[in-house]
Parts: sequence; C-alpha cells; structure tokens
Amino acid sequence: MNKLLICMPLLWACMGMAQGLKVEPLGSMPLDQKSYGTKSTRDFPDTLQLPFVEDFSYPGPYPDGRLWLSPSAFISSTLPYLPPTIGVATLDGLRWDGQPYASIIQNGGADTLLSRPFRLNFPPSDSLYMSFFVQPGGIGNFPEFVDSLMLEFYSPVDSLWRWVWGSKGEDYPQTMRPFRKVMLPIRDTLFLKNGFQFRFRNHAQLNGSWDHWNIDYIEIDRFRNRFDTLHTDFAFMYPPKSLLHTYQALPLWHFLPQANENMDELYTLSLTTLNAFPANRFYGYDFFNANGDLVDFLQFENQGPIIPRQEYILEEPVKYTYEDPGTEWTVYYLKHFLSDNTDSLARNDTATYIQVLSNYYALDDGSAEARVSLNNNGGGFVAQRFENYISDTLKAVQFYFNRTVMNGAGQEWFLMIWAAGNNQPGQLLHQQALTYPDSPGLNQFSTIALSTPLFLPSGSYYVGWAQTSNFELNVGFDRNINSNDRIYYNLDGNWYNYAAAEGTLMLRPIFRYPFDIYVSTPATVQKPQEWQLFPNPSGDFIQISGDHADGTRWMISDLQGRVLLNGEYESQTKLDVSTLPVGMYFLGLESSKGSGRFTWKKFIRSAQ
Repeated sequence: MNKLLICMPLLWACMGMAQGLKVEPLGSMPLDQKSYGTKSTRDFPDTLQLPFVEDFSYPGPYPDGRLWLSPSAFISSTLPYLPPTIGVATLDGLRWDGQPYASIIQNGGADTLLSRPFRLNFPPSDSLYMSFFVQPGGIGNFPEFVDSLMLEFYSPVDSLWRWVWGSKGEDYPQTMRPFRKVMLPIRDTLFLKNGFQFRFRNHAQLNGSWDHWNIDYIEIDRFRNRFDTLHTDFAFMYPPKSLLHTYQALPLWHFLPQANENMDELYTLSLTTLNAFPANRFYGYDFFNANGDLVDFLQFENQGPIIPRQEYILEEPVKYTYEDPGTEWTVYYLKHFLSDNTDSLARNDTATYIQVLSNYYALDDGSAEARVSLNNNGGGFVAQRFENYISDTLKAVQFYFNRTVMNGAGQEWFLMIWAAGNNQPGQLLHQQALTYPDSPGLNQFSTIALSTPLFLPSGSYYVGWAQTSNFELNVGFDRNINSNDRIYYNLDGNWYNYAAAEGTLMLRPIFRYPFDIYVSTPATVQKPQEWQLFPNPSGDFIQISGDHADGTRWMISDLQGRVLLNGEYESQTKLDVSTLPVGMYFLGLESSKGSGRFTWKKFIRSAQ
C-alpha cells in the first residue's frame, strides 16, 4: 500500500499546531564561479574618468568589470520597488558565488561594491559631487536595526578608507520604501587625487539572501550642486512580461490551435524618467521570430507625459499573428525601445522579452525572489492550479529548489497531482515518493519524470507536493507575478487558499520529451545581434555602433520595403542619408557577415 496514505492519520495528528506556508529570503543563488573571473581579467583601464554614470541596466548577475573590482553585489531587475531605471545592484548576505557567508544565523560584514580607481585630480572649486539612489528591502527582505549600509572613500594620499555616509535598517515599521537620492560633495583634497576609489559595504544576516539594500544610478561629475536634478534620462523601469494572458510560457502545440485567444488583450510596460520636468518620448517595438526575422513592428508612438521619478504605465494592444513554425518549439523576441532620445545612458532605453513556446506551462517568470516552505511540525500539502488547454499526457514536473544552510538533502517528499475540486484540489491522480535534490544553479529547475505518465483531459489540475516529516522543502517564489488565487495548502485535512504574500510557486508541468529543452533561451536560437544607430532622429548622417566584421552589409529601406541605400559596414560606419526625404525608414544590418539575414531598426530622417 502507498506509504503516504498509510501515514495520513499520523500526518493529521502531527500538524495540529501548523501555521501554513512561510515565505523567506533565498538561502542561496548558485552562480557560475568562472564568469566574473573571465570578465575581470580583460584589459580594462585602471583609472576611470568623469563623468561617471552607472545604472546597472544590464543582465548581470555581476557588476560590470570595466567599472568594478568586487563581484559580491548582485545585479537584479526584479528585486527593487519603483527603481530610478531598470536594474539595480543589491547587497545582501550571500557571497559573490551565491552561497551564504555563514552556515549559522549570525550578523556581520557581507557584500562590498568596490569601484576601480578614478582619475580625480581636480581642485575643490570644481564643485565635484557624488550622487546615488538607495532603497532598503525593495520587494526583498527589509534590513533590521542591527543591519546597515555604508559608503567609504579611499584616500590615495595616506592609503586609508574613510566613512562618508551610512544608513541603518529598521525593526518597525518595515514598509515598502521608495528610492531616495543621496548627494555628497567631494571637497577634501585627500580624495581629489588620481587613484581615488569608493566602496559600498553592508552589515547583514549572513546565512542567506537577507537584509537587502538596492543601489542605483551612481553619478560622479564636476560643476554640480546639492540640488542637482539635471538627469536627462528616460528609461524602462521593469523588465517586460509575457504576451500571454495567463502564462509566461506554454507548450507550442497547446498554444497554436487558439493562438489569438491565448494572447492577452493588452501588454503593459513601465517607463520612468530622472529628468527635471515631465516630458513625452517616442516608443516603438520590433518583433522577431526564432530566425531573427522581423515579423512585426510598431512605428514610433508618442507616450507621456512621463512624470519624474514616477511609474508611467504604457499599454498597447497585443495584435501578433502566429503561424506554425513547423518545429516542436519556438521563441519570439519582442524588443521595446524609446527613441528621440538624448539620454545620458542609452542602454536603459531598450528592454527585450523572450516569449517561449516550448513543452511546459509556466506561471512564473523564471526568476526567484524568495522561497516557500511548509511552516509546521510534521508535514502537509501544497498545490498550485494549472489549466492545460488541450488533452495531453503529463510527462514530468519541474521544481525550482533553493538550497539553504539547513538543506533537506536526502529527505523524503512526494510529488502530487490532483484533479480540480470545488475551487481547491480534488481527487488525487498521482503521487510519487522522492528525495530532496540539490539546487542545480541560479534560476535553474530540477526535472522530475513521472513514474507513470498521466493522461490529462483538457481542464484544471493542481500540481504540488506533500511531506510527512519536518524539514524545509524550499521551492522558489516569484514575487513579481501574483498567483495567490491558485495556491492552496493543507495541514489539518482541509484546504486553505494562501494569501499572506503575493507571488507564484516556481513549478512547471511538462508534456513532451525531452524534459530539459528550452526552459531558458535555447543556445541554438540565433538571437538578433545587438547594435545601435544614432542619432535618432538623424540629420544628414547616422552612425552604427556594435561589434560587426568589416564587409557586413547594410541597407536602408522605406516603410514599404523598397531598398533605397546599401553598402558594406566598416568600423564606426557613418552613413550619409542626406539624399533621403524627411520621414521614417528602416536600417538593416546583416546579423553576421555573409549570412544574408538582416536585423532592422527604425529611424527618423529629420529636417535640419
């Protein structure tokens, strides 16, 4: 007889004092320990020059090695709340390799964000200031009063670090806080020397990703003042989300029969600005298929007014038409961008979403901000509802497990599948005894094949787990997507809806072999090569930036696709477009030399 069913009376008896689910900070974020070492050994200049602007609007997970000497801060676009621009540096209780500093609960010095040396030989009369934005907690873990963040300056004169600014956490109230701007003058001649550096350091709980401090938009420059608001920068605030109305990803063959019905009516984006005054900006997108072909686009559309330091919600109708690619899976790239821009940083004007249509259902976005476990003395059940759009055979389930210093490796647990009951899990369809595995890496899932594949007619089902012993089976919790109406737990023979913290359990049903395909972006997909054109709008000339081989072809077409100009790319190509009438055009650049495949960007030829 099934072991779990035999233990049920004991399970109920052991859970009389149970308190449901608990959400805690991640215990680890296993990272590739080679990636930063490779980056930091490049031949970067040892001395930075002014102006210095860093907004962390790049994928990470480490700080840019051209600017920073320490990798322990974590680059994230999902942990902050209303950031100044997309992407922040987060300091917490995890080392640079994503493992905790300590194996027991203790507080101490944790992360360091250390700059490369600066060329800073200026007189005090130049009114040099450093500014940055800082936020405790965000949507992560709020630092307590015993926790702190400090900023130190290095003096090349006497080789000493000096404290210049700090902030402490709070025990109460730990409410969501906006970013605040800090302005610090650099007047002391001890610092106004070549070889100056600065570093942020935090004091935190050291056994996991506790006590978050988010840092953004660091700027150092001359001729500023403490009331300086002259940031000419419009940017995306958060990463884009799925184009689907419920899921972040779907099996391709479940999606295609009713493709339009599976799409959301609108997609939303968050824009913001650090400009001193409200203003409008042009928004557009390019939509690429898996081959890098442009299959849809939006001409520049005026959006605004965008209010300084506030979230501007952009809504656009979803109108894409999907055709069967003739493959078992596919991806689409939707590249959003702002144009007509004279920003101090152009990179935060672009945000790309990769829409995966593969072999699994995903409610989560693939990024864990916290972990969920049963809060009880003996065990229980946890379930999350999914709907499969067509009848099919469930082959496997993927879980995002998060390793902690109190790891439950080797402990027994049960994979569970239920039919839908009355707005809760109903009949048990499948259970499978397993042992708790280790975490495979940052945002990587563990795949569990069903011992017997399970045919599921189209409809609603619950996927989850059960425990009969007291240990933390830590499953990733996506705090950026709210699926509380789908999450249930059972500790005493009754099912309860979970609503204590907004989020989504990171587990995914899989309906076709092989199990491990396309959970993240497939390496075989040819992603459109990144390049930029500027200025846009242009005058008589436009330039192309990017790493392309000489001899790569370019062409300019009108909106009807007629080629007007063409030629071959050379390093720092400057294109003469003075013969084009005022209007809107496409510039295409060959994705690799001789490939015959072009990626396209729109630009405006403006009057002089």
